[in-house]
Amino acid sequence: MQSIREAGDIGHPAALQEGTLVEGIITDITRNIVTQVIKRNDNLPATEAIKITTMAGCSSVKK
Repeated sequence: MQSIREAGDIGHPAALQEGTLVEGIITDITRNIVTQVIKRNDNLPATEAIKITTMAGCSSVKK
């Protein structure tokens, strides 16, 4: 929505808009994300951290 972008542009992000339709929508989206993350954590093994062991192929490393 354009109003969400415009509010963010002036420093009043949608997540901080109290008493508006946008606040309810953001709250619902956040609640759904948290619910899904909890389900994922309850039903799947923990995500493994990736360990970087070499910088080969990294464009920031001088060859």
